[in-house]
Amino acid sequence: MRLPGSVRNQTTVVAAGVVSVALILAAFGLVGLLRHRLIDAERVAARVRADDVVALARTGTLPNPLSFPGEDSGATQVLDAKGKVIAATENIEDDSPLSTLRPDVGDHESVIMTGLPMEEDDRYLIVATTAVVGGKRVTVQAAASLESADDTLATLTRTLLWGVPALILLVAATTRLLVGLALRPVGAITDEVADITQADLHRRVPEPGSSDEIARLAITMNEMLARLEASSARQQRFVADASHEMRSPLASSRAVLEVAALHPGSVDNLLAAIGDSLIDHQRLETLVADLLTLARLDGSETHKRRVPTDLEALTRTVVDRRVEPDVTFACTGPAIALVDGAQIDRVLTNLLDNAARHRRSRTDVTVGRGDTTVDITVDDDGPGVPEPERNRVFEPFTRLDAARTADQGTGLGLAIVAEIVGDLDGKVRLVDSPLGGARFVVSLPSAVVGPDAGMA
Repeated sequence: MRLPGSVRNQTTVVAAGVVSVALILAAFGLVGLLRHRLIDAERVAARVRADDVVALARTGTLPNPLSFPGEDSGATQVLDAKGKVIAATENIEDDSPLSTLRPDVGDHESVIMTGLPMEEDDRYLIVATTAVVGGKRVTVQAAASLESADDTLATLTRTLLWGVPALILLVAATTRLLVGLALRPVGAITDEVADITQADLHRRVPEPGSSDEIARLAITMNEMLARLEASSARQQRFVADASHEMRSPLASSRAVLEVAALHPGSVDNLLAAIGDSLIDHQRLETLVADLLTLARLDGSETHKRRVPTDLEALTRTVVDRRVEPDVTFACTGPAIALVDGAQIDRVLTNLLDNAARHRRSRTDVTVGRGDTTVDITVDDDGPGVPEPERNRVFEPFTRLDAARTADQGTGLGLAIVAEIVGDLDGKVRLVDSPLGGARFVVSLPSAVVGPDAGMA
């Protein structure tokens, strides 16, 4: 059940409630235990007094009236077999029996009574025992006042009646104070996050110097803000690059058409202008298609379409439909991967398009198998990629200076490859190729794991 209010109020209510239940139960238990012990102590004292009177009677020296220490807080009677008082302490001399208790010989019985002749408003514990003295049955009844025990219990009860609520209030106030101090950094984090906007992603929440959950929350929040800042920066760069890439073919096409409009010349000139414009529009169409592909990529949807796929047959099909010469294919064994076949087709096409733009004369494609992955390798004999630049090639619109003079496509092909492979829980990396150029290695999760994978 969720309590209303803030965490501070909820914690205070729960702590006060738990302490209240514990203290109330403890208070009842303490009062009950003390009552039992006090009454038991009086019972023992009255029983000892009764046994002493029995011993005195057996010696034949039973006085009347009886005289024992503590008569002000008790009384003693001796009754014959008919219930007649034959001896008693002075405070109840010639009175009727204190109670109707008549235990068997050797037994003891007790009862708590009020309205006795000594003090009618007080409570007394009466202990009775029966013995045979000189062949006659006698019963001794000893009464012990419970006034002292009742006063002690009343004092304890009064103390608990104000002490328990005071302690509960103290616990509640202390809990509220401590929780407030503990949650103060959360308030600072909340205030800071509430002020952060899209333009303020560089800001960070204050981190307390402790090593508790609040500090971990602040650290996690700052890490999230750092990721958001990096993502926002990438998005801004992407939008700027996309705008620039789209502006170039549009500007080129517009310039060609404007020149043709100003200087129509012959039909051949107009046809040439239209052809150049169509080339620019084709480039723009390809760019828009790649942008839409990159925007539509969704790891959850890709995951739903994963099925065991024969990458040897798929790769061979993609290689066979290539038009450029000297593209070789090899497979080192059965290669069944848990992937989306259509997406892998796009990955292979983009990698082969990239190799075709940068190779000198040769492209090698190899499919192999590891213990847990299936690897697709694409090698070319082009200029290669310097090691410091190898991570950048998978970013959108990245073109390296060494190859700017060539047709570089849309600049999104390798970014799409990295996005698709990541969605499939795979990895793509760029290393040196034995052919002297670049080697792209795509590692995908195998559908058959372990030494038996080669038997799939």
